[in-house]
Amino acid sequence: MSRHELPKERLGTLDPKGKRIFPHPMAVRGFFRKYRTYVYWALIAFFMVLPWIKIGGHQAVLIDIPNRQFAFFGLTFWAHDIPLIFFLLAGGALTLALVTAVWGRVWCGWACPQTVFIDAIYRKVETWIEGSHTKRMKLDQAPWSKEKIFKKSLKWLAYFIISAHIAHSFAAYFVGAEELLKMSLMAPTENWTTFLIVFFITALLMFDFGWFREQFCVIMCPYGRIQSVLMDDDSLAVVYDPNRGEPRKGYVPEGETQGDCINCFKCVAVCPTGIDIRRGIQMECIACTACIDACDEVMEKVKKPKGLIRYDSEGALSGKPKKVWKPRTFIYISLVILSFVGLFYFISQRTDVHLQVLRTYEEPYKKISDNELTNHFKVRLKNQLFDPVKVSIESTSKDIELIAPMFPLELDPGEDSTPHFFVKFKDHLTQESGKHLTPVKFKIISKNSDSEISEQISLVGPIKK
Repeated sequence: MSRHELPKERLGTLDPKGKRIFPHPMAVRGFFRKYRTYVYWALIAFFMVLPWIKIGGHQAVLIDIPNRQFAFFGLTFWAHDIPLIFFLLAGGALTLALVTAVWGRVWCGWACPQTVFIDAIYRKVETWIEGSHTKRMKLDQAPWSKEKIFKKSLKWLAYFIISAHIAHSFAAYFVGAEELLKMSLMAPTENWTTFLIVFFITALLMFDFGWFREQFCVIMCPYGRIQSVLMDDDSLAVVYDPNRGEPRKGYVPEGETQGDCINCFKCVAVCPTGIDIRRGIQMECIACTACIDACDEVMEKVKKPKGLIRYDSEGALSGKPKKVWKPRTFIYISLVILSFVGLFYFISQRTDVHLQVLRTYEEPYKKISDNELTNHFKVRLKNQLFDPVKVSIESTSKDIELIAPMFPLELDPGEDSTPHFFVKFKDHLTQESGKHLTPVKFKIISKNSDSEISEQISLVGPIKK
């Protein structure tokens, strides 16, 4: 057995006593590495820049929990809109289930923050300071010296600066980018709560991205454990082709021809979670494609076709035809569409000012002269914008007169108000039934736009016999 062979009775990142072996994956170049780098930096740039983008004068994404204000790309929400989260979470979860069922763990390898930040930033910093994977392993095994103390201290100082920057960017989504910038220029004692939260997030990121790393994927992440439920033989995954690769070099029985695998262990050396992909699909595999690039590079050198390790399905490896469009796929797609249609429908029904006209709890009408009546109404108003609005009321009918001393009314962001108004009309309007429907128009003037809401109110009077 080669000294590089991983044990079968335990994880490759554990020694016989169960102590962790800190992995130092070898750097890799290739097709997937190139495009993963592009995707990683695009995601990081999006994450860092988004809090500073404004739409309609407000932060593009803001989750202000203490003030119960939420903004998403020009849409503003308040605490009473929380039920909409059901559609958002359901749509997100079902989308992830659909993606996993069809493309496997593409999320883990290409978009998960754990993978993105570690691979694109933290491991790069580690390489710049401590050197290649072999130099890093030797440095870890070497006794403490001035060089080791200097390099380790410099690395963790860089981790602290990077983690603090990420933590501040993350906090900007909840505090507000401009507000957080103001806080950063003040003494910590003036904003203790925010300071301690950002400090805790910084420490957590340093621990996770700097040291815990693959252990989070193996031990804590629930996604790796439910993938077996979401995936089947037709799901795309990073797989090794045993039909082509076996028997590998060093394990060729007498009389058989060696397969394409030369047993170089490069696929093991580049794996960030310390597995051997040649043992089949494993829970620890995050589908980062590093083993594909490493194996393709070796195949080029030995003049063999690429793809010994590739994106494929277990069914395809065993010769079965690929089946992407299956009943389960259509069920997932239908549920995803249903979730987002529900979300967009309820968002489309929202208005800048939530408005509800109610009749007051008193006698239904009052007679003020021989042929004139009044009805008393109140309006529940809720400003759903982050800007003040002005609300006025007017009649759309010549047959009624509005008496609204509280209008026009100004509402601050998120403010509730219940102004009252009276409708004066001739008694012949209600005719024999004692009822008459008439529209009343509410004009809403905000910072960026004006709108009108027309409400039907029911006027009541005496029933004529």
